[in-house]
Amino acid sequence: MTKKKVKKKRSAVRIVGDIVIILIILSLLGAAGWMLYKEFFPNNTPILKMQVTNREDNSIDWAALREVNPETVGWLSIEGTNIDTPVVQTTDNDKYLYTSFNGESDERGVPFLDMNYKWQPKSQNSLIYGHSTMRSGVHVMFDDLLYYYKDPNFITEHNKIVYRRPPELGGDGVWEIFAVLVVEQDYDYRQLEFADDESFLNYYQNIKNQSIVASNVSVQPGDEILTLSTCIFNVGLNDGRLAVIARRVS
Repeated sequence: MTKKKVKKKRSAVRIVGDIVIILIILSLLGAAGWMLYKEFFPNNTPILKMQVTNREDNSIDWAALREVNPETVGWLSIEGTNIDTPVVQTTDNDKYLYTSFNGESDERGVPFLDMNYKWQPKSQNSLIYGHSTMRSGVHVMFDDLLYYYKDPNFITEHNKIVYRRPPELGGDGVWEIFAVLVVEQDYDYRQLEFADDESFLNYYQNIKNQSIVASNVSVQPGDEILTLSTCIFNVGLNDGRLAVIARRVS
């Protein structure tokens, strides 16, 4: 074999080797990117929202969203936070503690409406649960709710919650926060329905009195209430819960 042929053969081998190395690097970068994506975008909600949001009027294509998960009942967001997520409801309050919106096993779960919430006629309090501050250190959707406890001024610029639902389930609405509770898990803030206006007003006046933040938002008979509930640790409680409670204003 001539020197020229040997040189060409070595060059070809080198090219193949370089290609293999490039492919290995790309696969490693892809794997790392996917791990980061799963870490910082729980349940792939940014991509999901782009797929189901109408660009012209920013409305949600509920049919498309329900194709992914037929148990979808709404979409929850708080401007200026990372809270921007679909909401589901099923007959088991344990299911979505460790199941993603796509139905995969996932310790981050997905925010879900209490299974006892009724639609016909609608319960007065929409109670939505979600994870925060996971012991593994993984980011979860309700992490930013903890700022209502950590920063007394946080509510000033984040006092409204947007809760969007299909038209037949109540449509889009804005809720204004009137109370933030940090309590033991057995404290009574989860009542969904009320016998009469008096019991409703007494119940929420008591909750407002227990609030760790001040608010001039008043609660009236017939108001629709939204409660976001999550765990909170290292606050001197045995089994702490943080609840952000709001009334519908539009």
